[in-house]
Amino acid sequence: MNKIIPFALVLGVALTAQAAPAPAPKKGYITDKLEVQMRAGQTLQHKVLKMIPSGTPVTIMGDNYDTGYSLVKLENGEDGWVLTRYLTTEPLVRSQLDEARRKLMAAQDDNRRLKEELVAIQSGKEGLDHISRQHRAEIERLNTELIAIRQASANAVQIQDERDRLQQYVIELERDVETLRREKTALESDYRQGWFMTGAGVLFAGMLLGVILPKLSWRKKASWDSF
Repeated sequence: MNKIIPFALVLGVALTAQAAPAPAPKKGYITDKLEVQMRAGQTLQHKVLKMIPSGTPVTIMGDNYDTGYSLVKLENGEDGWVLTRYLTTEPLVRSQLDEARRKLMAAQDDNRRLKEELVAIQSGKEGLDHISRQHRAEIERLNTELIAIRQASANAVQIQDERDRLQQYVIELERDVETLRREKTALESDYRQGWFMTGAGVLFAGMLLGVILPKLSWRKKASWDSF
């Protein structure tokens, strides 16, 4: 009877362990180690399936605390085992900074392009000088904000917010540039139309003189003949 009770307890624990639900997958990242080996099993003797670079996002399917390995799945569907100590659930600061630098460079390219467009518009029509000065001031303000973003690049969340705000400014500037282009086109059209009307007036005056002058000459000749 005493032997049956421990056996029943062991059996109950085993059934409970089998009935426990598997842990839900969670998002993870490879740590700042340069490359991590993904293996086919949970020992160093298992085949290396892939070398995973630092910062690679993975889905952690489960952890084995006895072996120190975790089952992970890559974004392309590949899966395998990596050492749990090389996993983290937080994005690496270096990856965040790299992303922030890429966004910053894109904003600088947009800024440079807007400068070139504004210079072209300013050289085309002197009447748009006032608007161009306003845009140059806006660009200088954007440059100041970009410098501030560089200084605060350690804070990835703040960089994202600043980048979104700058992107909105860029969109507004692009709209202003498009408006300036339309105004420039309208001014050029008015200018060409004015020259056309002037030329037509000169042509008409020439034709009118061509008709009147012979008549005046004829009248003068007739008056002299009458004497």
